[in-house]
Amino acid sequence: MGWNQLGFPPYRQDGGHTAVMSGFVLAMVIGQVELQPRMGDPISGLDAAYTARFEAGAQLYNTSLIAEDGLGPIFNKQSCANCHNNPVGGHGSQTVIRFGMEDKKEGFIELEEYGGSLLQVSGIDLACAEELPPMANIVADRLTIGMLGYGLVEAIADADFLALESSGPGVSGRANIVPLLEDPTTTRVGRFGWKSQLATILSFSGDAAREEMGLTNRLIPTENDPNGILPPAISECDTVPDPEDGPDAEGFHFIDRVSDFQRFLAAPPQTPRSGMRGEQLFNQVGCAQCHNPSFTTANDPSLEPFLRNKTIRPYSNFLLHNMGLASDFIAQAGAGQYEMRTPPLWGLRTRRPMWHDGRISEGTFTDLITDAIAEHNALLSEGVASAQAYDALSAQDKADVIAFLGSLGRAEFDMNGDESVDLFDLPSVTGCFNGDGTDQYDADSPCAVADIDQDGDVDETDANWFAQALGAPFDAADCDGDGVLDIVAIASGSAADADGDGVPDACSICPGDFDGDGAVTFPDLVRVLSAWGACAACPEDLDGNGVVGFPDLVLILSVWGGC
Repeated sequence: MGWNQLGFPPYRQDGGHTAVMSGFVLAMVIGQVELQPRMGDPISGLDAAYTARFEAGAQLYNTSLIAEDGLGPIFNKQSCANCHNNPVGGHGSQTVIRFGMEDKKEGFIELEEYGGSLLQVSGIDLACAEELPPMANIVADRLTIGMLGYGLVEAIADADFLALESSGPGVSGRANIVPLLEDPTTTRVGRFGWKSQLATILSFSGDAAREEMGLTNRLIPTENDPNGILPPAISECDTVPDPEDGPDAEGFHFIDRVSDFQRFLAAPPQTPRSGMRGEQLFNQVGCAQCHNPSFTTANDPSLEPFLRNKTIRPYSNFLLHNMGLASDFIAQAGAGQYEMRTPPLWGLRTRRPMWHDGRISEGTFTDLITDAIAEHNALLSEGVASAQAYDALSAQDKADVIAFLGSLGRAEFDMNGDESVDLFDLPSVTGCFNGDGTDQYDADSPCAVADIDQDGDVDETDANWFAQALGAPFDAADCDGDGVLDIVAIASGSAADADGDGVPDACSICPGDFDGDGAVTFPDLVRVLSAWGACAACPEDLDGNGVVGFPDLVLILSVWGGC
């Protein structure tokens, strides 16, 4: 099949590798500073060809399947984005149901012969609906995970995960070595799913397509039988020939396209990027034993440049840990009933709800984090010591830890924390501007969110980046042509912007104020009437159609008064 050194499969049916191209950086770069992509954006470095693949994958990721496409006969959702939607490709608030039977002699039984262990709650025909078998005595909800930055996670060498394994005492952790769906003779360290049960994004896509939507594919070409050995027979429910997923005009299957989309998603931003006191405390109480801060992806020439040799900060070791009574009690793909994968914390800021079953959903971000940390204190959990160490911190120390966790997913220049970078953030950027560097901002200062180059001040460099973060038209607007962007002039205090519209007051034009007295009044109306008729490039032609007429009169009257 032409596998590369890390065991990545080709995404094309013809067996060809993904081409290695130099690409161009979509994010604007000034020196060594780069504006971090926001959650849901593509990774930096995609050229036009890769961008087209990302966009084609995004389209299918959002496409709702119907029965004629291969949906069903049983399913949970009709599209990938139905579940992974905060943002698209990220975590969701949807849960699915896992079930099984715990037997005193045999341990956990997945009840595959009865349709286990995933319950599909919807179907294209009520007669073929799946039911929870009566012998299932273990039932658990599973919250939808996200795939942001997971092309980078896929590019981590297995050896880096294995180096983090530990047998204890205290916190232990083990890698889940799993076969690849695309080549069952090859195994890799699992890293995707609540049990690290899948090792590649293509495996994840093939599994989810069949399990969640009923779309059989080249990796899993047979349908889920709704209730297994119980009636009805699968032949009575499925009418579309298997496998239902096939190549498009370019040779890509549905699972290839959505894999592209997920593989090229950027990692969530972290603002400020490092140095917060809360992270030091996070490490001090032992959280980093499992929530490992960083990895560097493999420097493998068969990987694309935008995935190769990149330092990432997912805050997870992707290993399995015994979570005791805080686990889901479901055994799966080599992971035990009490074992759960360490969930990555990047992007944590926007997750609602939290925990593997979504049990933590009420209150502020502080409330959610406080409850999530408390869950680590469950009986027999490996997180007990860290949870208790956190609980012993002072109120200020706890607040600092939570502030650090709130930086995971925060976009640069999102000053008010509303998950958007817009003109509402401009007053705060302006308030933080200290171009002379007199006041040094550390990573814990609220102004650090605007200090993109982390040099301790907010100056013209940062303000230029703020203009880029705002996007059009502010990333190019220079109303007076002095070579300084309007946003930079406003942020630095060299231009006033009383109405907060991102345009210096000196450049604001009041349509119809021909005499410049700051108001549209009778003399201005006379000017329009005196110029009535054809008028090439005259100021009274407010709508620019070459004629001063009724529309211009309406415009004058619509802004009548002070302006």
